[in-house]
Amino acid sequence: MTYSFSAKMLVRTAVFTRITRLAAVCLALVCLSACFVGFASAESPEGMKLYVLNSGSLQLGKGALQNLSPMEPKITIPVAMFVITHPKGNVMFDTGNNDRIIEDPSYWGPNYASLKPGVSPDITIEAQLARINMTPDDIKYVVLSHMHLDHGGNVAKFPNSTMVLQRDELEYAMFPDAPFAGAFIAGDVNALRSATGVTKPNAMPIHLLEGDFDIFGDQSVVVKRSRGHTKGSQMLVVRLPKHGSIILTGDSAYFPDNIEKNIPPNIMLAYDPAGILKGYEWIRRMRATEGAQYFTSHDPESFEAYKKPPEYYD
Repeated sequence: MTYSFSAKMLVRTAVFTRITRLAAVCLALVCLSACFVGFASAESPEGMKLYVLNSGSLQLGKGALQNLSPMEPKITIPVAMFVITHPKGNVMFDTGNNDRIIEDPSYWGPNYASLKPGVSPDITIEAQLARINMTPDDIKYVVLSHMHLDHGGNVAKFPNSTMVLQRDELEYAMFPDAPFAGAFIAGDVNALRSATGVTKPNAMPIHLLEGDFDIFGDQSVVVKRSRGHTKGSQMLVVRLPKHGSIILTGDSAYFPDNIEKNIPPNIMLAYDPAGILKGYEWIRRMRATEGAQYFTSHDPESFEAYKKPPEYYD
């Protein structure tokens, strides 16, 4: 059988293309394997600890947090905050209810009467951090799951820390979509802005994200974007050297049943319902792939079981 010159060139070109594609696939597999090997071999640094802190409580119907559950009688839920110690700096996850409501309930407007927050001097940011021998100035990064009144309340008390939040959450907190504006306190958000006449817009360092973020570059403390509850919600993965992986869910999940049975919250607490379900799926996948636990911020039974200072997870 004979071929013309052009036919031979076509055959050679086809063979070369196949070889090139095969090489590209092999290279991609090698790179992917390297990533998995690198991740598997990465070790969280010694000295990491996770502390669970308390910012009081709220009262509301369980049906708000878990759709189709009863709205009466109301339940009392904790407001959790977390601190992670790391050799490169301390990280706080959420700042709880604004301490100002202890003396000035009007700061929350109608939210104070409807949520009936539990307040006392021992749940201020300063008092809670003192339990682990810290002050706000000891915190290098403040990761905000979102900017609702019970999570971003005390940002003003961390002028020397770097706030870490999603760009669209900051924009959403300043100008929320209807009907989701009620849970944002204008004073909390305004605390992020600089004083009048200052050319720099932010009052403290702010690291705005548009996705996930490995804070220390070692996979030990990783922000996971989780749009759902709000426009820019996020979770935090903490990989401890002894205890293993713990996911701090914020309001991306309220109770174990939300995650295990795929039950979303009431639509008023679900900016993106499909995003919430994707978050549940991601948590379940993390549990299956690396044995991750999850710590929610508002489940009374879970919060009761958490270690409290001076105890910690390491």
